[in-house]
Amino acid sequence: MRNKIICFYRKNKKAVLLLVRVVISVSLIVFLIKTQLKDFQSIIGILKSSDKVLLLLSLSTHVFGIWITAVRWKALLSTQKVRLGTGTLTVTVLIGYFFNNFLPTSIGGDVFRTYDASKKANIPLSTSASVIIVERFSGVVSAVTYAVAALFLGFTAIGNQSVIIPIVIFFVMTVILAFLIINPSVFRLDKISNKFKFMRKLRRKLSNVYKTLMSFKKYKLVLIKTLVFSFLLQFAVILNYYLAARALGIDLTLTAFIFIVPVVSTITMIPISIGGIGIRENSLVFIMVAMGIANEKAFLCSLLILSMLILIGLGGGIAYIVRPYFERRFKKTAPDNH
Repeated sequence: MRNKIICFYRKNKKAVLLLVRVVISVSLIVFLIKTQLKDFQSIIGILKSSDKVLLLLSLSTHVFGIWITAVRWKALLSTQKVRLGTGTLTVTVLIGYFFNNFLPTSIGGDVFRTYDASKKANIPLSTSASVIIVERFSGVVSAVTYAVAALFLGFTAIGNQSVIIPIVIFFVMTVILAFLIINPSVFRLDKISNKFKFMRKLRRKLSNVYKTLMSFKKYKLVLIKTLVFSFLLQFAVILNYYLAARALGIDLTLTAFIFIVPVVSTITMIPISIGGIGIRENSLVFIMVAMGIANEKAFLCSLLILSMLILIGLGGGIAYIVRPYFERRFKKTAPDNH
């Protein structure tokens, strides 16, 4: 029986893991509803009295976020001699939101973006993946920087719990990791890896990724631009949460969300759910309730933010369906250079 189960798992590993993640996401949402939804009429009342203009503004931050992500991505791809237009990349980013709803963690859509850029630009998959890695790491740096900035702006505790030490540790770890990525030979990590067989194999497989990452050392101006774009993108996400909260009458300052959003975004990257669904909502509600926000309002805020992501994802799904049609039409109408 045990052998049959192992054999079944090996043959259907992807499907089994997908099912497990779906179950985890659904379970977390159900848990949130049971623990936080104590008065359904109160929820309806909060929704009716919500500021619809602020909700619309909150949703619009996603539009800016998709565009700035495409601009950031284009800047990094240009270092690899890739010439894809901002419009093309914007559509791919939008479709990535759709795939976020089916792939593990909140960065599942990056798998699609990696593959799509590799196919369209005719570059190795490893090169495309390396660009996404640099892009994502710049996002981590901006998130940590915002969290540290929140400390200087006076946000130092959630309830009675200090957040200074965790943020400082996170900041130091990020700096060390960035340093090691750029200078792996400083602590002779490259030589140490050669002493272990599995690390040598891994290094050989990732050699193209490593070479692409190292090539970015020559493009300091592009890396600076990428960081600026990441700061703008992170601020758009912060505004998304802040405006949604204000629309519901949640009295938290922008400084509070400058801390909350990077923390929630980092937790959401834990690869145990679909698109971070369930993890993001529970962590957001937990932090907001700890800061004195009513359970119903915190719960509703998390669901509104999830609804916006699903709505954008549906837009990405439509784009995924109609894109081939427009691409075929473009090829037919494009002038023949031969």
